[in-house]
Amino acid sequence: MWWLLVLLVTCLYFYSRNRLKYFSSRGVRTLPPIPLFGNLTAVTFGRENFVEAIAAGYNAFKDQRYFGLYQYLVPTLIPRDPELIRRIMVRDFNSFSDRGVHIDADCDPLFGRNLIMLTGSKWRSMRVSLSPAFSAARCRGMAPLMADSASAVVNFITETVKGKQAMDLNTITMSYVNDVIASCAFGFAVNSFTEPDNIIYRLGKKAVIQDTNQVMKFFGYENMKSIMKLLQVKIIPTEDADQFSRLFKSALKARREKLVPPRPDFIQTLVDATEELSDDDLVAQAVLFYIAGYDTTANLIYYFLYEMAVNPHLQEKLYDELNSLPPDEEIKDLYEVVTQLEYLEMCVNEVLRLWPLVGSADRRSVAPYDFGPTYPGSKDRLVAPAGIHVWLPIYSIHRDATYWPEPNIFEPERFSKERKANIVPYTYMPFGNGPRHCIGSRFAVLAAKVFLTKFLRMYKTKALVESTRLSPRAFILRPADGYKLIVEYRHKE
Repeated sequence: MWWLLVLLVTCLYFYSRNRLKYFSSRGVRTLPPIPLFGNLTAVTFGRENFVEAIAAGYNAFKDQRYFGLYQYLVPTLIPRDPELIRRIMVRDFNSFSDRGVHIDADCDPLFGRNLIMLTGSKWRSMRVSLSPAFSAARCRGMAPLMADSASAVVNFITETVKGKQAMDLNTITMSYVNDVIASCAFGFAVNSFTEPDNIIYRLGKKAVIQDTNQVMKFFGYENMKSIMKLLQVKIIPTEDADQFSRLFKSALKARREKLVPPRPDFIQTLVDATEELSDDDLVAQAVLFYIAGYDTTANLIYYFLYEMAVNPHLQEKLYDELNSLPPDEEIKDLYEVVTQLEYLEMCVNEVLRLWPLVGSADRRSVAPYDFGPTYPGSKDRLVAPAGIHVWLPIYSIHRDATYWPEPNIFEPERFSKERKANIVPYTYMPFGNGPRHCIGSRFAVLAAKVFLTKFLRMYKTKALVESTRLSPRAFILRPADGYKLIVEYRHKE
């Protein structure tokens, strides 16, 4: 029987080699792919972060408008030209209206119903229904809920830090974000410091996409969807999905039956405005809110505190702005106060440039598309049928010296009123752009600002080591050397 195995491997090898000629046969540059693995060998075996695989091609083909990359056997186009990025995300959105990976409800009944996975008219309808939940008015109402969670963090640290102490900021930020989302999405007031075993925190730590194994599920659905469906592979394990569902449906029931008073949060928006959606649809959106916001918002806060730690003169400049605020009890409109802090806004923008919440955004064409010449004056051009994948290289273009002088230097003044207008359009897009941009971006930034305002008025951070290495076993940008920083209490005169 060994010859059957040899025959199977041989057939796979030659099939793979044929698939991996897609770009070279069309004049599109690409780094040499490996049979079966494409350009993701190092990612697969945990030696390289996902964004570093994209950056390798981005930096190798500086003279090209776009280049190719193979996510295993799937040809994926990476645009380098900001104008081409604009066309894909905005001008020609109708040709790229879908996300890259599509997992439908038949494959994963919970995850397949969420906004990111929906396509066509279903996506448009859901987007319209959810948009009010993240409006400025709703976020203004949720700011006090965020402040309550931030105060719990500060109280915990006050009991822990007497002078200065090395702390795992991941525990701090994850607990805060969990409590904010539990309050604003599920309507439950929890404190993950005093109750670290609360059900939402436990479920979140198991369900959130934070390691290579979870990422491989997405690649699996892209490369062998039928097999993944046959094996019943779920993005969120069935038991955890069922617990999330029961939890959220109980909160929906309590709101509809007015067993608890209305609150200005996400769940109330769903109760008020989405009668045409099933409870299963609503559960899927709430779980997406949790999954999409959990790791990303926590990482934004961590990297902000890290940049303050390695740039102490900028941390003091920010502290001067924060210290000018009135005491917490005298602030009547927290949303207004926080959003008007100019230097905080500049710092947040610069952190998002260096450390975007996701390193790339994905799109899939729904119609044939002409990407134009591979470089100005080239006779080669890619005219692709519907279904071509596109990865938008957010991390790479944010660090491109063509658009950002000394790109690896943390310089908030890039986003000052005087210099912000000089930023080349579509070279800064931490939340994507166009109709498919991140719907929760305002919420995520506000949650981070509320925490940072409270935290940095009382504490400052110092770095144990300076390191910008990325963890290879993560989909989002995670520090390879851990989350520890020194937290020091500010002794006010």
